[in-house]
Amino acid sequence: MTVAGLWSPMAHAHSGYPQHPVKLVVPAPPGSSPDVMARQWGERFSKLSGVPVLVENKTGATTIIAAQAVANAPADGYTLLWTFNNTFSINPFVFRKLPYTIEDFVPVTQVLAVPFVLLVAPQARWRTLGDLLDDARARPNALNYGSAGMGSGFHVAMARLLNATGTSMTHVPYRDAFIPDLIAGRIDVTFDASTTAIAQVRGGTLRALGVSDPKRLEQLPDVPAIAETVPGYSANSWQGLFAPKGTPNDVVQTLAALSNQIVAAPGFRTQVREYGLLPVGSTPSAFQKFVTEDARDWGRVIRDNRITID
Repeated sequence: MTVAGLWSPMAHAHSGYPQHPVKLVVPAPPGSSPDVMARQWGERFSKLSGVPVLVENKTGATTIIAAQAVANAPADGYTLLWTFNNTFSINPFVFRKLPYTIEDFVPVTQVLAVPFVLLVAPQARWRTLGDLLDDARARPNALNYGSAGMGSGFHVAMARLLNATGTSMTHVPYRDAFIPDLIAGRIDVTFDASTTAIAQVRGGTLRALGVSDPKRLEQLPDVPAIAETVPGYSANSWQGLFAPKGTPNDVVQTLAALSNQIVAAPGFRTQVREYGLLPVGSTPSAFQKFVTEDARDWGRVIRDNRITID
């Protein structure tokens, strides 16, 4: 069934929701991929529902501040969390204590999948992923990889790749931008989100060795999926919508219905793909199942590699 077929176009009319502005809390700074896509979604939600969507950026602590704020908000559908996989698939395993749990939320719908791109400098000697892995096997821990920090999605995605291939490299976590050091050759390899990586690859600033989605990306058709070399490998992030626990079911269903209308719209799908993202759309129950399985998969890698922050 298509996303458009999941819901009746007038599903929201039965609940009387929404009747006043909706606040969308985003745990990322203005201009970032989650912020840009949340605002694109919010504009379309406003047109469909007739109420404004107010985006509030609550950054810091790897999404914890934003998640806690929404977990403590009234469960009426007017304060929502737009977040990505760190919140529920990584944080619960790398932090010993969190001020929230997945049970404090109702998963509403997955809006997007966010592929990662495996990158090296244009002058790097590795032309393929196979070249890189062969070098890593021959020289354990001699190569290094950068990431956006201990326990970041890029860190765990690389750990998953190393585990799957029986190789080892030295992790170099960054607090700030790490791509300049990759371009300069001060680190050997890293993952980055497709939203920022595609422009770098097309411009020749970086070379891509693979993508984390099981299939090649439309925007980088000559870049193999990592799964072509490492069967079964997949390490996408995602963006999706959550409501506080206790939000009425009719409100949750209305939110999902409206969101899936947005995701099904050709204009939105085209725009999403231009960013290197993949439109998804899902029911609340399907998203609940997805988040549970996603957390299991990422959590296994985190435990196996003993990745902790505190």
